[in-house]
Amino acid sequence: MNVPLQARMSRLNGRIIDFRLRPPTGPYRNFFTPTVVGSVNRILGNPVPRSYTISTDPFPRSEERALAAMVDEMDSAGVRVGVANGRHSVNRPVPVHIEDADLGELSQRTGGRILGLSGIDFDKPTEEIIAGLDTAMKERGLVGVCMEPGLAREPMYADDERIFPIYEKIDELGVPLLFMSGPLAGPDISHTDPVRFDRVARRHPSMPVVLGHGCFPYVTETIALAFKSEATGVHNVFLSPDVYMFAPGGEHYTDALNWLPNRFIYASAYSFNGIEESVTETLKLDIDDDALDAYMHRNAEALLPKLGS
Repeated sequence: MNVPLQARMSRLNGRIIDFRLRPPTGPYRNFFTPTVVGSVNRILGNPVPRSYTISTDPFPRSEERALAAMVDEMDSAGVRVGVANGRHSVNRPVPVHIEDADLGELSQRTGGRILGLSGIDFDKPTEEIIAGLDTAMKERGLVGVCMEPGLAREPMYADDERIFPIYEKIDELGVPLLFMSGPLAGPDISHTDPVRFDRVARRHPSMPVVLGHGCFPYVTETIALAFKSEATGVHNVFLSPDVYMFAPGGEHYTDALNWLPNRFIYASAYSFNGIEESVTETLKLDIDDDALDAYMHRNAEALLPKLGS
């Protein structure tokens, strides 16, 4: 295609939606900076983003300055909004809790540049989780749900029957569900097997299911799941490979994006990659313009009606 990078950046400027962006604030900063960012970024060959470095300096208002640096980076990269997910990852060396209230407040602090997804805390009774989803969407202004069943205190697969009432509530609310998939989504990689997510999506055909990290390393299998969603007319499965677009085997995601443009959603997975670096490297890929538009903003816009036109 050989489309000049600058032309693509100009056309997409201010329209890009980053569907998995972890801000350098509160628990995100405390978790990612010392335990994950350094090792994962080193493997991927990406520098630790500047905002995360700022967030850990010993000077006053470091978090505010780090957040401002991140928003500046969004502006430079042409990112309209970032989507930050709540999470309650208990079954890992360093548990992390990102609360709905914090995400609602973060959205306000950034003037709506950050939108929040409610994180499911499987330590709570199901009835409390369901009531909390109503609060998250209707009072805190969150725009969807994020779930990590493989990182619960008692790890579960996505198609575990104990989760079914929660899926029914999410379906009722009419919001997207982002699963954390990928090699770190559970005690072993069977927790990212696309078959599990296929069963959930088939059971709830009107509920948008977004697969964060693209079920890597099950690349061809998850592409097959996206094909099935498109071919059967269900249209509720979306792949979001983010940093794994650039991992060994990730070139197949690029091929599939040109083949199935309506089934992919862009994300940087910040802070595993910088916001600007992710956009720039994505725009260099051999992607048709229409597929690129669908990937970078159009598909996400369809899932986030609160964005407006």
